[in-house]
Amino acid sequence: MSDKTSLDTAALDEIIDKQIDIKTDKPSDKISSHKLSRRELLGSAATAGSLSLLPVKSVKSQVVAAPQAFSDEIHAVLVAFTGRIIPADENGPGAIEAGAANYINRALSEWNSNELTTIRGGLINLNNTANNVFDADFQALSTEQQDELLTAMDEGQIAGFSNASQVFNRLQRLTLEGTFSDPYYGGNQNYIGWDLIGYPGAVMGSAPEMQEMGGRLPPIHTSAYGGDYDGE
Repeated sequence: MSDKTSLDTAALDEIIDKQIDIKTDKPSDKISSHKLSRRELLGSAATAGSLSLLPVKSVKSQVVAAPQAFSDEIHAVLVAFTGRIIPADENGPGAIEAGAANYINRALSEWNSNELTTIRGGLINLNNTANNVFDADFQALSTEQQDELLTAMDEGQIAGFSNASQVFNRLQRLTLEGTFSDPYYGGNQNYIGWDLIGYPGAVMGSAPEMQEMGGRLPPIHTSAYGGDYDGE
């Protein structure tokens, strides 16, 4: 990924390291170690304050559409996966609405292409497990059933899926990148991710009032890569 990103990489790593969890309607002991209020984290002024307003040079360059990395069936599994990592709820949209799967498709077709075979195989294994256990594709399961399988995947407890935990962790990371990175890369559509964490957009500099702690800056929806990728 280019170093011209308007979301501070260190700040994104901090969010990821906090392990934003699979959201469940009924918390269980199995996933208690992952539980963290997504909206408390992403919607807080503290999180917004941890993001740097980097001086960036606007670069206009049209993005070439990436080839489809997955079959339609496996892409649907991917979309459903992202929706359980950052689900939409009463407070706002999530990873599906932000187009995180689009980002993952592009990443695995381009700069992370060496991971495509592993990730594709993992999604196929996840879907096969869904059919073996629940007699339905993963995306057709209830959220409770999806969470049950993803918990087992995270813990490496799926028979015949030796790298389940590795694939889960990588897809979780890619989902977060796809939700919060610059829209130039194919995710964070309509600046949904940045709005969730209170990041206004790429700016050339920041005034003193913009650096004050507390509160949220008004969104300006600007990409580091120029007006072609700016929002409304």
